[in-house]
Amino acid sequence: TGGNKVHESDGFCAALPFFLYSRSVNSIKNIISLVSTSKVSIKYGLAKFHLLDFALNGKKDPISFFTRKYKNNAYFKEVVQGIKMVKRLKSKSHNYVVKKIGISCRYPGTFNSAIHAIIKSNNYKSAILSTIRAGGCNCSRSNFVGSYFAALKGFKTIPTNWILKCLHSRKIISLSK
Repeated sequence: TGGNKVHESDGFCAALPFFLYSRSVNSIKNIISLVSTSKVSIKYGLAKFHLLDFALNGKKDPISFFTRKYKNNAYFKEVVQGIKMVKRLKSKSHNYVVKKIGISCRYPGTFNSAIHAIIKSNNYKSAILSTIRAGGCNCSRSNFVGSYFAALKGFKTIPTNWILKCLHSRKIISLSK
């Protein structure tokens, strides 16, 4: 969506079902590129999918694993630097950090704000609630934060009462089995 200066997460959102179906990062850049022409959006979308892939493949701390794996990678240099900066801000409130580094849908702020919610929280519910309370474009942050915790800790990490509030949740769950 938009031109090459629109650095938003629509490509990630569009590619997420494909990734979950294929469980492969290999073709994901092509899928993101169908929706987003921004190199920044593609880079941060790919970073998100690598983090999800690491979580799904049993890495206990996918964020630290990502920073170690890509610390000398020129393509992900900005992403790694952002994660390191966010880790230094871990002691700060999530609302403060979001307002400081990115309350809008725009990368890199939306990515870094989502990373802060993840490292500040220890579960799906607290991460999503803190993301919502921080305001701004919390949907772009929440879709990644929720995906991350579900990939890391499994479907059961999503509060059952939240799932049951969705009109078609039972049907979706039965179709997923």
